[in-house]
Amino acid sequence: MQTSRSSLYFLLVALIAGFILSLVFYAFEQKPEDIAASIKIVDFQSKWIPSTPPLKSMVKPWEVFIAPTISFRVKNVGKKPINFIAFNAVFLRKRSEMKLGTSYKIAIRKPLKPGGVSEVITMTSDGGYAGSSIKALMDNPFWEPVICRLYFAKSEKYILLGTFDIEDRIETGSN
Repeated sequence: MQTSRSSLYFLLVALIAGFILSLVFYAFEQKPEDIAASIKIVDFQSKWIPSTPPLKSMVKPWEVFIAPTISFRVKNVGKKPINFIAFNAVFLRKRSEMKLGTSYKIAIRKPLKPGGVSEVITMTSDGGYAGSSIKALMDNPFWEPVICRLYFAKSEKYILLGTFDIEDRIETGSN
């Protein structure tokens, strides 16, 4: 009887301690809005690169497929370190705002101190354009410019960090 009573007390103390610990973590966890306010996008660049289409059947064997890609750094302009930062890039046709593709990436895993700047983060769309050649894509009169909406993602919440134009520059390896 004594053993089961002490086991019950131990279980009760463990549950209470776990509950208190989770409250403490919740109280000190930064809100997504506060983290987003600490993020400044710097050194933003964009271009188009030869890529692999999401479905091989989308592109004929003699065609090429290109996708928009972005690269940037994050500067922590806040007062607290930030880490485990995920980004969601949504690539849209500029005039029609039809979705071209997306890219999701957990990019900052180690704490980024206030004033610190991250390594370069690169994100490539899973959608793009196909054509008979890079030259044909460059000369296409129906080319529609693309924009990227870059979101900070935390706890199933997405906060817009900015909208960026994708340059009409295709990297061919000889640029």
